[in-house]
Amino acid sequence: MEVVRTHDALFRFVFEQPEQMAELLQSQLPPALTAAIDWPTLRRVDGNFVDQALQDRLTDLLFEVQVGGAPLLLHALVDHKSRADWATALQLARYTLRIHDRWLADHPDARRLPPVLPFVVHHGDRPWQAARSVDELVDLRGFPADAAAFLRPLQLRLPFVLLDLATMDEAAVEQLRLSAVTGVTLRFLHFLRGLPPKEALAQVERWSPKLRQLYAHTRGREVLGALTSWYASRVGGDPQDLRVIMIKIYKDDDELPPYSLLDFLLDEGREQGRKEALQQGEHLGMRHLLESQLRTRFGVDPAPYANRLAAADLATLQSWGDRLLRATSIEQVFA
Repeated sequence: MEVVRTHDALFRFVFEQPEQMAELLQSQLPPALTAAIDWPTLRRVDGNFVDQALQDRLTDLLFEVQVGGAPLLLHALVDHKSRADWATALQLARYTLRIHDRWLADHPDARRLPPVLPFVVHHGDRPWQAARSVDELVDLRGFPADAAAFLRPLQLRLPFVLLDLATMDEAAVEQLRLSAVTGVTLRFLHFLRGLPPKEALAQVERWSPKLRQLYAHTRGREVLGALTSWYASRVGGDPQDLRVIMIKIYKDDDELPPYSLLDFLLDEGREQGRKEALQQGEHLGMRHLLESQLRTRFGVDPAPYANRLAAADLATLQSWGDRLLRATSIEQVFA
């Protein structure tokens, strides 16, 4: 069962599946395009090339689908920040160029490009206020009117489709007519995020009919596990409170032993925490040992290399330790 702790991990776990991403897209795209898309052909494709540097800040997923036998590339980006990033439109423009570059690399004989549909899901604390296309970021103030009129249509636009959960209450989410997997995930992500534990637990209890529907879905158990572990790590509070609520929700369900699900998640969380603590201890011990060996071997203070030592993973520290045995200077160790 998946143990999830962050917004990014939860969104990616649920919506990297074409069925759930299709639901989100269908709820936001115009009927003419929705009808034209051959939804059974929707598949996720590798999008790791889009922007490695921003992987810790944003979640992005890339899909391909057929429209009349031709490909359409669907780039979904998720913004979790409390405020909309002013440069999101520009980031999407960069991503689109990289997607087209990859397409040309994979199809060297192509002389035309497939359309890219940029799709942003925002569930921050405030409604989206940032630019919705690149040309909105271009500042033509101070230009003579005739010059601005000439330049304005020449600027890159690239607008994107926006699902702004920050503008939606539960009734609006209900109107999207989503499956239990997609609907409950959006509710957890958006409505539980900022609630104090007691209020969040009361909200979860009010959602008990939808959680029962979720459990009946083919992905129900794994998604419920991901949601529950995310809840426990993000909302906090006494785990026993969560047990009580889930027991109430499933009190008439003989097939689901509530304690086994929750105990599994809590045990998994404790085990993962124990492993992470051991790994951190091993990493810190290796770093301190290497610093001591550098001082002893070369008679110099390794302080100039402190940042590299702190940022290095365990494998890198071990490789430097091996190199230390043969090096004649500290510079050779870090070369």
